[in-house]
Amino acid sequence: MMKKIIFLILLSITLFPVLAQAKVDSLLQKLDRAVAQRTEFSNKKEQHLKELKQAFHHNRGLAGKFSYADKLFEAYKHYNLDSAITAARAKLSLAQELHDRQLELQSQMNIAEIMGKMGIYKETFDIMAKIDKAQLRKEQWGYYYHLYHSIYTLLLNNALLDDEKKQYNTLIGHYKDSLLQFYDPQSVAYRLTYNDKLLEKGDGQGALLALKQLDKLPGEENAQKASIAYRFAKTYEKLGNIEEQKRYLTLAALTDIRRAAKSYVALRELAVLLYKEGQVDRAYSYIRCAMEDASFARARFRMIEISEALPIIVASYDKKMEEERNNLFNYLILISVLSLILLASSILIYQQLKRISSTKKLVKSKNDELTEINITLRDLNTKLSESDHVKETYIGYVFNLCSSYINKLESYRVNLHKKLRAGQVQEALSITGETNLVSNEVRDFFQNFDAVFLSIYPRFIADFNQLLKPGEQIQPKSDDCLTPELRVFALMRMGIPDSSRIANFLHYSPQTVYNYKRKIMNKLEVNKEEFRLKMEQIGR
Repeated sequence: MMKKIIFLILLSITLFPVLAQAKVDSLLQKLDRAVAQRTEFSNKKEQHLKELKQAFHHNRGLAGKFSYADKLFEAYKHYNLDSAITAARAKLSLAQELHDRQLELQSQMNIAEIMGKMGIYKETFDIMAKIDKAQLRKEQWGYYYHLYHSIYTLLLNNALLDDEKKQYNTLIGHYKDSLLQFYDPQSVAYRLTYNDKLLEKGDGQGALLALKQLDKLPGEENAQKASIAYRFAKTYEKLGNIEEQKRYLTLAALTDIRRAAKSYVALRELAVLLYKEGQVDRAYSYIRCAMEDASFARARFRMIEISEALPIIVASYDKKMEEERNNLFNYLILISVLSLILLASSILIYQQLKRISSTKKLVKSKNDELTEINITLRDLNTKLSESDHVKETYIGYVFNLCSSYINKLESYRVNLHKKLRAGQVQEALSITGETNLVSNEVRDFFQNFDAVFLSIYPRFIADFNQLLKPGEQIQPKSDDCLTPELRVFALMRMGIPDSSRIANFLHYSPQTVYNYKRKIMNKLEVNKEEFRLKMEQIGR
């Protein structure tokens, strides 16, 4: 009896990994078919969107049109970001016509959500900064916290400096705690957020326990099902269970493809995982699908994420194709030799040649697709180069200004030297005694400083005034100059926080700089910490 029990235990230990692998392989085959049928899913999605648009245009009531605009926004936000932001702006316009402040705030947050996904972070923060949480209904707080959590998560993924990452992690943790306080502990949203928090702490088992009651995924192909499957995948990744991680990533990707989502992350991560396991063909198919969908959705951040893995997988795929071509060539030589011995082998040679031709067409098709992707990436690099050129132009302008001051100083020195050599001491003393020269140069320096600064940060005055209380805004005499107070904070924006350095730079006394700072601090609409953070964001 004991031998039978031991045999059954050993058999289960042996068969469990095999059965798990078979289950994953079955899901991957379903995903392969779903990727091949993407056009069908997209056509269904387009038909649904067409029906919503028709209903929107035929509806005459403002409330009814707003309802359909909201449905269009929800339908587009994972499908096409350009169309989603158009729907959100239509919602805002209708909400204003309805004079419904709550609907206005909801629509503004919709716009901020899409801008964040598009990587337009400054405008996103500008919109969110104008939303007073106190004006929101309590049920809208979750969406409000979620937006800040998502935006800072995207910024963290883009951050390069450790200080930036630490700052964003702190803010993410703050908003995650706010979400946990807001959500119902029995809700799906609470469990997903709590799972994420536990994973950040390194508690993989606790994170898995938090998802225990969600093990049965919803039958409907929706965003919630994809999110649950993805959280399971991240949890098993933390626990080191690769097969379960792969299984849930496949389920999440399968849900995304079937519901015609175009902006997603599961398929990309699955492609990278399969590439590491040596499944180059599948990895290439999935990463190409993810790039095409992200490009269609105008999801710039997703495209950047995919572009990090794409060249590696494509290179491996090309290498594999080259190896296959070499193998085919070797087969051809062998068949040619055998054809001298057996005439019937000519049929086999003919079939091999057909296969080679088919392979060449496939390779050409793949290379054409890669060329299109490279063109897209080259366009992005061109835009970045143009941005760098603008900065170089302004730096050159500053260097020219310094050169001008040197020339003026040299001219002044030569003139004074001539006077002294000629014995014209009184005239030399008269020249050195004049104060107009310094005051004129200081005025010119301020004008040049203002012009250069406002060229680099053209919205500085407007953005700075948004941080002040109503009625306390600072209005310069013209759009191309700064006031003394603004000049102090302009230097702080450029990374010069020390009051004594600012005083020396601007020819003010330290007490004057202190008074300007204190004056502005008393006019702030936000607290000092928030003011500091928003100052760093001006011009970004």
